[in-house]
Amino acid sequence: MASSPPFRLPLAVVLLLAIICVLLASPSCHADDLTATMTNEHEKEHQLMMMMMDRFHRWMATHNRSYASADEKLRRFEVYRSNMEFIEATNRNGSLTFKLGETPFTDLTHEEFLATYTGGVRLPPERRGMQDDSDEEDAVITTSAGYVAGAGAGRRTAAVPESVDWRKEGAVTPAKHQGQCAACWAFAAVAAIESLHKIKGGDLISLSEQELVDCNDTGNGTCSKGYSDDAFLWVSKNKGIASDLIYPYVGHKESCKKQLLGVHNATVRGVVTLPENREDLIMAAVARQPVAVVFDAGDPLFQNYRGNGVYKGGTGCSTNVNHALTIVGYGTNHPDTGENYWIAKNSYGNLWGDNGFVYLAKDTADRTGVCGLAIWPTFPTIR
Repeated sequence: MASSPPFRLPLAVVLLLAIICVLLASPSCHADDLTATMTNEHEKEHQLMMMMMDRFHRWMATHNRSYASADEKLRRFEVYRSNMEFIEATNRNGSLTFKLGETPFTDLTHEEFLATYTGGVRLPPERRGMQDDSDEEDAVITTSAGYVAGAGAGRRTAAVPESVDWRKEGAVTPAKHQGQCAACWAFAAVAAIESLHKIKGGDLISLSEQELVDCNDTGNGTCSKGYSDDAFLWVSKNKGIASDLIYPYVGHKESCKKQLLGVHNATVRGVVTLPENREDLIMAAVARQPVAVVFDAGDPLFQNYRGNGVYKGGTGCSTNVNHALTIVGYGTNHPDTGENYWIAKNSYGNLWGDNGFVYLAKDTADRTGVCGLAIWPTFPTIR
Protein backbone atom coordinates (compact mmCIF):
# COMPACT_ATOMS: atom_id res chain seq x y z
CA MET A 1 0.00 0.00 0.00
CA ALA A 2 1.30 3.45 -0.92
CA SER A 3 2.37 5.58 2.03
CA SER A 4 0.57 8.80 2.80
CA PRO A 5 2.35 12.06 1.94
CA PRO A 6 3.98 13.91 4.90
CA PHE A 7 1.66 16.33 6.67
CA ARG A 8 2.39 20.02 6.18
CA LEU A 9 0.40 23.09 6.95
CA PRO A 10 -0.93 24.94 3.93
CA LEU A 11 0.59 28.38 3.51
CA ALA A 12 -2.78 30.02 4.10
CA VAL A 13 -3.03 28.31 7.50
CA VAL A 14 0.43 29.52 8.49
CA LEU A 15 -0.53 33.08 7.59
CA LEU A 16 -3.72 32.77 9.61
CA LEU A 17 -1.78 31.59 12.68
CA ALA A 18 0.56 34.54 12.32
CA ILE A 19 -2.36 36.96 12.25
CA ILE A 20 -3.93 35.34 15.31
CA CYS A 21 -0.66 35.59 17.22
CA VAL A 22 -0.33 39.26 16.41
CA LEU A 23 -3.91 39.99 17.39
CA LEU A 24 -3.58 38.16 20.69
CA ALA A 25 -0.10 39.54 21.33
CA SER A 26 0.84 36.09 22.54
CA PRO A 27 4.33 35.89 24.11
CA SER A 28 4.75 32.44 22.57
CA CYS A 29 4.56 33.96 19.11
CA HIS A 30 7.99 34.95 17.91
CA ALA A 31 8.12 36.95 14.71
CA ASP A 32 11.38 35.34 13.60
CA ASP A 33 9.98 31.81 14.06
CA LEU A 34 6.81 32.66 12.17
CA THR A 35 8.76 34.26 9.36
CA ALA A 36 10.99 31.18 9.10
CA THR A 37 7.96 28.85 9.07
CA MET A 38 6.24 30.91 6.40
CA THR A 39 9.42 30.95 4.31
CA ASN A 40 9.86 27.17 4.63
CA GLU A 41 6.25 26.52 3.65
CA HIS A 42 6.55 28.85 0.70
CA GLU A 43 9.74 27.11 -0.42
CA LYS A 44 8.08 23.69 -0.16
CA GLU A 45 5.11 24.89 -2.22
CA HIS A 46 7.51 26.32 -4.80
CA GLN A 47 9.53 23.10 -4.96
CA LEU A 48 6.41 20.98 -5.42
CA MET A 49 5.19 23.31 -8.15
CA MET A 50 8.53 23.10 -9.96
CA MET A 51 8.53 19.30 -9.70
CA MET A 52 5.04 19.21 -11.22
CA MET A 53 6.15 21.59 -13.97
CA ASP A 54 9.09 19.28 -14.76
CA ARG A 55 6.65 16.37 -15.04
CA PHE A 56 4.46 18.46 -17.32
CA HIS A 57 7.41 19.23 -19.61
CA ARG A 58 8.28 15.53 -19.80
CA TRP A 59 4.64 14.75 -20.61
CA MET A 60 4.67 17.43 -23.33
CA ALA A 61 7.79 15.88 -24.88
CA THR A 62 6.35 12.35 -24.75
CA HIS A 63 3.13 13.43 -26.45
CA ASN A 64 4.73 15.97 -28.80
CA ARG A 65 2.55 18.72 -27.36
CA SER A 66 3.09 22.46 -27.78
CA TYR A 67 0.92 25.50 -27.18
CA ALA A 68 0.29 28.71 -29.07
CA SER A 69 1.07 31.06 -26.20
CA ALA A 70 2.52 31.21 -22.69
CA ASP A 71 -0.96 31.86 -21.30
CA GLU A 72 -2.34 28.74 -22.98
CA LYS A 73 0.60 26.68 -21.70
CA LEU A 74 -0.03 27.91 -18.16
CA ARG A 75 -3.73 27.09 -18.45
CA ARG A 76 -2.92 23.60 -19.71
CA PHE A 77 -0.42 23.12 -16.91
CA GLU A 78 -3.12 23.90 -14.34
CA VAL A 79 -5.43 21.33 -15.98
CA TYR A 80 -2.61 18.79 -16.05
CA ARG A 81 -1.83 19.42 -12.37
CA SER A 82 -5.49 19.02 -11.41
CA ASN A 83 -5.76 15.77 -13.38
CA MET A 84 -2.58 14.38 -11.82
CA GLU A 85 -3.86 15.18 -8.33
CA PHE A 86 -7.07 13.27 -9.19
CA ILE A 87 -5.10 10.35 -10.67
CA GLU A 88 -2.72 10.02 -7.73
CA ALA A 89 -5.43 10.41 -5.10
CA THR A 90 -7.56 7.76 -6.83
CA ASN A 91 -4.67 5.32 -7.09
CA ARG A 92 -3.78 5.87 -3.41
CA ASN A 93 -7.37 5.12 -2.46
CA GLY A 94 -6.85 1.55 -3.66
CA SER A 95 -10.52 0.88 -4.42
CA LEU A 96 -10.12 0.38 -8.18
CA THR A 97 -9.36 -2.87 -9.99
CA PHE A 98 -7.07 -1.01 -12.41
CA LYS A 99 -4.66 1.91 -12.44
CA LEU A 100 -4.90 5.47 -13.66
CA GLY A 101 -2.02 7.46 -15.09
CA GLU A 102 -0.85 9.96 -17.66
CA THR A 103 -2.52 9.63 -21.05
CA PRO A 104 -2.62 11.76 -24.21
CA PHE A 105 -5.52 13.61 -22.54
CA THR A 106 -3.97 14.71 -19.24
CA ASP A 107 -3.98 18.37 -20.28
CA LEU A 108 -7.72 18.30 -21.05
CA THR A 109 -10.60 18.88 -18.69
CA HIS A 110 -13.07 16.04 -18.65
CA GLU A 111 -15.59 18.19 -20.49
CA GLU A 112 -13.03 18.87 -23.23
CA PHE A 113 -12.19 15.17 -23.46
CA LEU A 114 -15.86 14.24 -23.85
CA ALA A 115 -16.47 16.92 -26.48
CA THR A 116 -13.47 15.92 -28.60
CA TYR A 117 -12.86 12.20 -28.13
CA THR A 118 -16.31 10.70 -27.53
CA GLY A 119 -19.68 11.07 -29.21
CA GLY A 120 -18.67 9.03 -32.25
CA VAL A 121 -21.53 6.51 -32.25
CA ARG A 122 -25.30 6.68 -32.42
CA LEU A 123 -28.05 4.15 -31.81
CA PRO A 124 -31.35 4.92 -33.56
CA PRO A 125 -34.22 3.03 -31.87
CA GLU A 126 -35.22 1.22 -35.06
CA ARG A 127 -31.78 -0.38 -35.30
CA ARG A 128 -31.33 -1.58 -31.72
CA GLY A 129 -31.39 -5.25 -32.76
CA MET A 130 -33.40 -8.11 -31.26
CA GLN A 131 -35.51 -8.26 -28.10
CA ASP A 132 -33.97 -9.36 -24.81
CA ASP A 133 -35.46 -12.86 -25.12
CA SER A 134 -34.07 -13.49 -28.61
CA ASP A 135 -32.00 -16.64 -28.98
CA GLU A 136 -28.79 -17.08 -30.84
CA GLU A 137 -30.57 -17.86 -34.11
CA ASP A 138 -32.13 -14.39 -34.15
CA ALA A 139 -29.01 -12.55 -35.21
CA VAL A 140 -29.46 -10.33 -38.25
CA ILE A 141 -27.17 -10.59 -41.25
CA THR A 142 -27.02 -7.57 -43.53
CA THR A 143 -25.42 -7.48 -46.96
CA SER A 144 -25.30 -4.74 -49.55
CA ALA A 145 -28.50 -6.27 -50.90
CA GLY A 146 -30.40 -5.86 -47.62
CA TYR A 147 -31.28 -7.61 -44.36
CA VAL A 148 -31.46 -11.38 -43.92
CA ALA A 149 -32.94 -12.39 -40.55
CA GLY A 150 -32.78 -15.62 -38.58
CA ALA A 151 -29.61 -16.81 -40.25
CA GLY A 152 -28.08 -18.24 -37.11
CA ALA A 153 -25.10 -15.90 -37.20
CA GLY A 154 -24.70 -16.12 -33.44
CA ARG A 155 -24.80 -19.91 -33.45
CA ARG A 156 -23.07 -22.39 -31.20
CA THR A 157 -22.22 -20.75 -27.90
CA ALA A 158 -21.17 -24.11 -26.48
CA ALA A 159 -17.63 -25.46 -26.74
CA VAL A 160 -15.98 -22.09 -27.25
CA PRO A 161 -12.42 -21.70 -25.92
CA GLU A 162 -11.98 -20.49 -22.34
CA SER A 163 -9.78 -17.68 -23.59
CA VAL A 164 -8.95 -16.04 -26.92
CA ASP A 165 -6.48 -13.31 -27.80
CA TRP A 166 -6.28 -12.54 -31.50
CA ARG A 167 -3.23 -10.37 -30.88
CA LYS A 168 -1.25 -13.51 -30.07
CA GLU A 169 -2.35 -14.98 -33.40
CA GLY A 170 -0.88 -12.00 -35.25
CA ALA A 171 -4.35 -10.90 -36.34
CA VAL A 172 -4.55 -7.43 -34.73
CA THR A 173 -2.76 -4.27 -35.86
CA PRO A 174 -1.28 -1.93 -33.22
CA ALA A 175 -3.64 0.61 -31.67
CA LYS A 176 -4.21 3.73 -33.77
CA HIS A 177 -5.19 7.27 -32.77
CA GLN A 178 -8.37 8.88 -34.08
CA GLY A 179 -7.12 12.36 -33.16
CA GLN A 180 -9.72 15.10 -32.88
CA CYS A 181 -11.99 13.39 -35.42
CA ALA A 182 -14.71 11.43 -33.61
CA ALA A 183 -14.51 8.55 -36.07
CA CYS A 184 -14.29 5.74 -33.51
CA TRP A 185 -17.02 3.95 -35.53
CA ALA A 186 -14.59 3.75 -38.48
CA PHE A 187 -11.66 2.61 -36.34
CA ALA A 188 -13.73 -0.12 -34.67
CA ALA A 189 -14.98 -1.35 -38.05
CA VAL A 190 -11.57 -1.25 -39.72
CA ALA A 191 -9.97 -3.16 -36.82
CA ALA A 192 -12.57 -5.92 -37.22
CA ILE A 193 -12.03 -6.10 -41.01
CA GLU A 194 -8.23 -6.16 -40.64
CA SER A 195 -8.44 -9.10 -38.26
CA LEU A 196 -10.98 -11.04 -40.31
CA HIS A 197 -8.87 -10.61 -43.45
CA LYS A 198 -5.89 -12.11 -41.62
CA ILE A 199 -7.89 -14.90 -39.97
CA LYS A 200 -9.26 -15.98 -43.35
CA GLY A 201 -5.80 -16.39 -44.83
CA GLY A 202 -4.76 -12.92 -45.92
CA ASP A 203 -1.91 -10.74 -44.68
CA LEU A 204 -2.34 -8.45 -41.68
CA ILE A 205 -2.79 -5.10 -43.42
CA SER A 206 -3.49 -1.74 -41.79
CA LEU A 207 -6.59 -0.49 -43.61
CA SER A 208 -7.90 3.01 -44.24
CA GLU A 209 -10.22 4.70 -41.77
CA GLN A 210 -9.87 7.89 -43.83
CA GLU A 211 -11.56 6.28 -46.84
CA LEU A 212 -14.60 5.61 -44.68
CA VAL A 213 -14.56 9.14 -43.25
CA ASP A 214 -14.32 10.72 -46.70
CA CYS A 215 -16.37 8.40 -48.90
CA ASN A 216 -19.00 6.62 -46.82
CA ASP A 217 -22.39 7.48 -48.32
CA THR A 218 -24.56 5.38 -46.01
CA GLY A 219 -25.53 8.29 -43.75
CA ASN A 220 -22.65 8.00 -41.32
CA GLY A 221 -21.41 11.12 -39.56
CA THR A 222 -17.80 11.16 -40.82
CA CYS A 223 -16.02 12.98 -37.92
CA SER A 224 -19.16 12.85 -35.81
CA LYS A 225 -21.64 10.14 -34.87
CA GLY A 226 -21.76 7.02 -37.02
CA TYR A 227 -22.24 3.25 -37.16
CA SER A 228 -19.65 0.51 -37.47
CA ASP A 229 -22.22 -1.70 -39.18
CA ASP A 230 -22.77 0.95 -41.87
CA ALA A 231 -19.01 1.01 -42.38
CA PHE A 232 -19.06 -2.74 -43.02
CA LEU A 233 -21.90 -2.25 -45.50
CA TRP A 234 -20.05 0.51 -47.31
CA VAL A 235 -17.00 -1.73 -47.75
CA SER A 236 -19.29 -4.48 -49.07
CA LYS A 237 -20.97 -2.07 -51.49
CA ASN A 238 -17.60 -0.72 -52.67
CA LYS A 239 -16.33 -4.31 -52.96
CA GLY A 240 -13.34 -3.49 -50.80
CA ILE A 241 -11.26 -0.96 -48.90
CA ALA A 242 -7.74 0.39 -49.43
CA SER A 243 -4.81 0.21 -47.04
CA ASP A 244 -3.91 3.29 -45.02
CA LEU A 245 -0.61 3.46 -46.89
CA ILE A 246 -2.60 4.15 -50.05
CA TYR A 247 -5.31 6.25 -48.38
CA PRO A 248 -3.68 7.63 -45.19
CA TYR A 249 -5.47 9.06 -42.17
CA VAL A 250 -5.43 12.85 -41.75
CA GLY A 251 -7.87 13.25 -38.84
CA HIS A 252 -10.55 15.33 -40.58
CA LYS A 253 -12.96 14.89 -43.45
CA GLU A 254 -11.74 15.62 -46.95
CA SER A 255 -13.24 15.13 -50.39
CA CYS A 256 -13.49 11.47 -51.34
CA LYS A 257 -10.51 10.35 -53.44
CA LYS A 258 -12.66 8.52 -55.96
CA GLN A 259 -9.66 7.43 -58.00
CA LEU A 260 -8.71 5.16 -55.08
CA LEU A 261 -12.11 3.49 -54.62
CA GLY A 262 -11.09 0.66 -56.90
CA VAL A 263 -8.05 -0.22 -54.76
CA HIS A 264 -9.11 -3.19 -52.64
CA ASN A 265 -6.66 -4.50 -50.06
CA ALA A 266 -9.46 -6.29 -48.18
CA THR A 267 -13.19 -6.77 -48.55
CA VAL A 268 -16.27 -8.05 -46.71
CA ARG A 269 -19.61 -9.54 -47.78
CA GLY A 270 -21.83 -7.95 -45.16
CA VAL A 271 -22.41 -7.47 -41.45
CA VAL A 272 -23.83 -9.59 -38.63
CA THR A 273 -25.77 -7.85 -35.87
CA LEU A 274 -26.05 -9.94 -32.72
CA PRO A 275 -29.03 -9.79 -30.34
CA GLU A 276 -28.54 -7.19 -27.65
CA ASN A 277 -27.65 -8.00 -24.04
CA ARG A 278 -26.06 -11.38 -24.80
CA GLU A 279 -22.43 -11.50 -23.71
CA ASP A 280 -22.45 -15.25 -24.36
CA LEU A 281 -23.11 -14.59 -28.06
CA ILE A 282 -20.37 -11.98 -28.19
CA MET A 283 -18.02 -14.55 -26.68
CA ALA A 284 -18.99 -17.15 -29.31
CA ALA A 285 -18.44 -14.61 -32.07
CA VAL A 286 -15.09 -13.38 -30.70
CA ALA A 287 -13.92 -17.01 -30.61
CA ARG A 288 -14.14 -16.79 -34.42
CA GLN A 289 -13.20 -13.14 -35.07
CA PRO A 290 -13.07 -9.68 -33.43
CA VAL A 291 -16.37 -7.84 -32.89
CA ALA A 292 -17.17 -4.11 -32.94
CA VAL A 293 -19.17 -2.86 -29.93
CA VAL A 294 -20.53 0.41 -28.61
CA PHE A 295 -19.50 1.74 -25.21
CA ASP A 296 -20.00 4.60 -22.77
CA ALA A 297 -16.60 6.27 -22.33
CA GLY A 298 -18.05 9.12 -20.29
CA ASP A 299 -16.55 8.40 -16.89
CA PRO A 300 -13.37 10.33 -15.92
CA LEU A 301 -11.72 7.03 -15.02
CA PHE A 302 -11.77 5.97 -18.68
CA GLN A 303 -10.01 9.15 -19.78
CA ASN A 304 -7.14 8.29 -17.42
CA TYR A 305 -7.09 4.46 -17.74
CA ARG A 306 -3.56 3.00 -17.87
CA GLY A 307 -4.13 -0.72 -17.35
CA ASN A 308 -2.92 -3.10 -14.60
CA GLY A 309 -6.38 -4.53 -14.11
CA VAL A 310 -9.96 -4.80 -15.33
CA TYR A 311 -12.04 -1.69 -16.02
CA LYS A 312 -15.50 -1.86 -14.46
CA GLY A 313 -16.69 1.63 -15.26
CA GLY A 314 -17.37 4.27 -12.68
CA THR A 315 -20.16 6.44 -11.36
CA GLY A 316 -20.40 8.15 -14.75
CA CYS A 317 -20.68 4.90 -16.74
CA SER A 318 -24.11 4.09 -18.21
CA THR A 319 -25.78 2.70 -21.34
CA ASN A 320 -25.74 6.13 -22.99
CA VAL A 321 -23.09 4.92 -25.40
CA ASN A 322 -20.79 7.47 -27.03
CA HIS A 323 -17.80 5.48 -28.28
CA ALA A 324 -16.90 2.35 -30.28
CA LEU A 325 -14.34 -0.35 -29.50
CA THR A 326 -13.29 -3.65 -31.05
CA ILE A 327 -13.32 -6.77 -28.87
CA VAL A 328 -10.23 -8.76 -29.89
CA GLY A 329 -10.28 -11.40 -27.16
CA TYR A 330 -11.46 -12.51 -23.75
CA GLY A 331 -10.27 -14.54 -20.80
CA THR A 332 -10.78 -15.71 -17.25
CA ASN A 333 -8.84 -15.12 -14.06
CA HIS A 334 -7.10 -11.88 -14.99
CA PRO A 335 -3.65 -11.93 -13.33
CA ASP A 336 -4.26 -8.63 -11.50
CA THR A 337 -7.84 -9.22 -10.34
CA GLY A 338 -8.83 -12.85 -10.96
CA GLU A 339 -11.88 -11.71 -12.95
CA ASN A 340 -13.32 -12.59 -16.35
CA TYR A 341 -12.50 -9.94 -18.92
CA TRP A 342 -12.80 -8.71 -22.49
CA ILE A 343 -9.79 -7.40 -24.41
CA ALA A 344 -10.81 -4.30 -26.37
CA LYS A 345 -8.84 -2.32 -28.92
CA ASN A 346 -9.34 1.42 -28.60
CA SER A 347 -8.55 4.30 -30.99
CA TYR A 348 -6.67 6.59 -28.55
CA GLY A 349 -3.16 5.54 -29.56
CA ASN A 350 -0.65 3.28 -27.80
CA LEU A 351 0.08 5.77 -25.00
CA TRP A 352 -3.41 5.31 -23.58
CA GLY A 353 -4.38 2.22 -21.60
CA ASP A 354 -2.32 -0.96 -22.00
CA ASN A 355 -0.54 -0.10 -25.27
CA GLY A 356 -3.85 1.18 -26.59
CA PHE A 357 -5.97 -1.71 -25.31
CA VAL A 358 -8.34 -1.94 -22.35
CA TYR A 359 -9.40 -4.92 -20.26
CA LEU A 360 -13.15 -4.69 -19.57
CA ALA A 361 -15.24 -6.59 -17.05
CA LYS A 362 -16.97 -9.60 -18.64
CA ASP A 363 -20.09 -11.52 -17.55
CA THR A 364 -21.40 -8.64 -15.46
CA ALA A 365 -24.63 -8.75 -13.47
CA ASP A 366 -25.99 -6.03 -15.75
CA ARG A 367 -27.13 -7.74 -18.98
CA THR A 368 -26.15 -4.70 -21.03
CA GLY A 369 -22.52 -5.36 -20.15
CA VAL A 370 -20.03 -2.94 -18.68
CA CYS A 371 -20.89 0.58 -19.89
CA GLY A 372 -23.37 -0.79 -22.46
CA LEU A 373 -20.88 -3.06 -24.24
CA ALA A 374 -23.53 -5.70 -25.07
CA ILE A 375 -26.13 -3.33 -26.57
CA TRP A 376 -25.07 -3.34 -30.23
CA PRO A 377 -22.37 -5.90 -31.18
CA THR A 378 -21.62 -6.27 -34.90
CA PHE A 379 -19.00 -7.94 -37.04
CA PRO A 380 -18.26 -8.33 -40.76
CA THR A 381 -18.56 -11.40 -42.93
CA ILE A 382 -16.13 -12.14 -45.72
CA ARG A 383 -16.59 -13.20 -49.32
